Amino acid sequence: MDDVKTLMADLMVNYSNEIRPVKDQTRPVTVNVSMALVSINDFNEVTGIISVVAILFLSWTDESLVWESGSYNNTTSVTFSQKKIWLPKMYLVNPATQFEPISNKHFKVEVKNNGSITWSPGRIIEATCTPDVSDYPFDQQTCTIDVTAYDYSSWHVSLNVSQPQIGLDFFTTNSAWDVTSTSVSVRTYVSDIVSFRITMTRRPLNFMVSVVIPIILLAIVNPFVFILPYNSGERVSYSITVLLAFTVYMTVVSDRMPASSDPVSQLSYYILSMLSLSVFIVVINIIQIRTYNKHDNDEPMNPWIRSLALFFHKFCRKGKVESNLKDEKVIKQTSEATDGMNTYNVMRIDSVDETDTIRTHPNEKNGVQKTGPVPPEHITWQTIARLADKFYFILFLVFTGISSLIYYLSVTI
Repeated sequence: MDDVKTLMADLMVNYSNEIRPVKDQTRPVTVNVSMALVSINDFNEVTGIISVVAILFLSWTDESLVWESGSYNNTTSVTFSQKKIWLPKMYLVNPATQFEPISNKHFKVEVKNNGSITWSPGRIIEATCTPDVSDYPFDQQTCTIDVTAYDYSSWHVSLNVSQPQIGLDFFTTNSAWDVTSTSVSVRTYVSDIVSFRITMTRRPLNFMVSVVIPIILLAIVNPFVFILPYNSGERVSYSITVLLAFTVYMTVVSDRMPASSDPVSQLSYYILSMLSLSVFIVVINIIQIRTYNKHDNDEPMNPWIRSLALFFHKFCRKGKVESNLKDEKVIKQTSEATDGMNTYNVMRIDSVDETDTIRTHPNEKNGVQKTGPVPPEHITWQTIARLADKFYFILFLVFTGISSLIYYLSVTI
């Protein structure tokens, strides 16, 4: 202990912490810089601020603090209070709050007998970071922490990168972000600036379960309003409820997005498209209800509307007519095989038009069922409304499925 006291007293004789520690003051002090990332506290996309706990490892040579270890009982290193010796104080170039050194008064400095000094200040660093939320919540963010010896130009202090990447030996895994890569570079402006770049990928499971999947499911059930019966009285309320749900989810997503127009999240575009589709469905649903109720008002029908409805009616009923024809042939064959015992006969049908519907009816005198073609179905406003419901249901369901698939592929690939 006495040898260390003597050593420290001798080193401080004529020492000034205001003078750069090189005998030739025309040369810069070379400071090796590296960083260890301890944790990512938070990344706020709205404010564009990243908060991390980091440690800077600085090393340089102080030519005034050199001694022969044998003269002091083989003492090879001592620890000084940082306020006693010269330090290259490092400042954060892109601070989110205050512009101050990355340090405090409690850190110590280790000095070796060859003048090599190691200083490891650390703190919670809050830096600005411009987010790119175009692929949110499958986004990847790259944030940069820039530090410099602000008190000195590059002619006085030269910063050198000692490690090409940020150290992760002390890193604690974050629940929201995965660190995928890091890099370190240096550039010169007036002072040397060391840039520590962190690339991190969001863990999207929580947001997927709470927001994205409910939005997709809500979009899928939106077209099902067209299969509700008109007399239920719930068609308009159903479609408006879905519309309001999309509005709420758009508000939830907007609260998590930065107030920036470039870039805009693809999720916002997707919700906006589903919201517009929902508005369109509400309008069409109201028109459909009005069309259905025209039957009660005996409103006349334009010929082109009747022709168009008849075309779609034939297309939709074709499969049912063919099925009825097959059933009729089976009945005829069974009747001919049991002609002497059966009390029912089936009349042969020479030809049936595809637009006709076949039905059987009992004969009151002899109990024989007769079959025959029924005249084409009368096209009413209610028939038109039902046909339009089928068309809109398929159209909007296909549109929703394709839109959801395009959104998912665009943000994940």
